[in-house]
Amino acid sequence: MALQTLQDEIRYCERCGISFLWEVEAQKRQQGEPAPTLCPGCRRLLPPPGRERGVVKWYNRRRRYGFIVRPGQPDVFVHGSHLEESRHLRPGDLVEFQVVMGDQGPMATSCRVLAHYPDWDE
Repeated sequence: MALQTLQDEIRYCERCGISFLWEVEAQKRQQGEPAPTLCPGCRRLLPPPGRERGVVKWYNRRRRYGFIVRPGQPDVFVHGSHLEESRHLRPGDLVEFQVVMGDQGPMATSCRVLAHYPDWDE
């Protein structure tokens, strides 16, 4: 059995095309996983596989439901029971979620707030 020696690799992001360094330390942490295809910037900006990002269009706190705007796709319904950390949403919040088909169309689940929109009224 031959020992594989690891060394730093120059890789190119398949999304933006810039080069990035895949260091030996990162290779050791990711043993058994495929090499990254996206640069660190794109990995941070893009949602993980199976998740989407959007902006809260409106949300009714009392009834605990609202809608999220998705870029280039129809708005998606969100219910308060599918919020992970927050108790409610505010219009303009940046959220990350999974989409499932509900009884009345697409619905956001496992929704978590990434950034709150500043509340100008307070």
